[in-house]
Amino acid sequence: MIRFQNVTKIYKDHEPAINNVSCDIGRGEFVFLVGPSGSGKSTFLRLMTRQESPETGTIYISGENVVALSKWRIPSLRRGIGCVFQDYKLLPSKTVKQNVEFALEVIGCPRAVIRTQVPAILDLVGLGHKMRSYPDELSGGEQQRVSIARAFVNKPKILLADEPTGNLDPNTSIGIMQLLTRINQIGTTVVMATHDQSIVDLMQNRVLELEKGKLVRDQARGVYD
Repeated sequence: MIRFQNVTKIYKDHEPAINNVSCDIGRGEFVFLVGPSGSGKSTFLRLMTRQESPETGTIYISGENVVALSKWRIPSLRRGIGCVFQDYKLLPSKTVKQNVEFALEVIGCPRAVIRTQVPAILDLVGLGHKMRSYPDELSGGEQQRVSIARAFVNKPKILLADEPTGNLDPNTSIGIMQLLTRINQIGTTVVMATHDQSIVDLMQNRVLELEKGKLVRDQARGVYD
């Protein structure tokens, strides 16, 4: 599903953010991406969506070389990848329902599909009863659930989550992890960057660890001391 082959990314006048990284992530896996701040986690995710391009190496997603994609094909790549962020990135002037609808409207989804798909995804994330609420009327955990609904409403093959529990308390974080696990069980490949070692230990999914841009650990699911 996802393959990095000898990938290096260097920002101007800096050490490599990603340094000769090679790894494979299979279809339907749930993988944690860990490491200290500045280790390259966010860059790793941005390389998959072509927000960044590597200096050297190749990245394949579903067999396609995304490094070689022409600019006009990048939107198509991104439609197959949902993204969730630490700070939610919701539109404050739109309701929960409108925030999720917007993700489908921008890709030209038919209104009939939007009318059925949006309520279904809000039910999945447990917010069907709050579709008319605005972001400032929601808790942090509820806002993150809206963010996940928006990322998943187009049924992407891959979901990338960059510190999705970073602003949440431990109990709320567990609820978000249960939701991401449910999405993964549907068949979506999930790659989640996190600092939260307690979540990594609890879930016992595969772990990729970066340190100064280098892949220093690839720990299989369930292989823990």
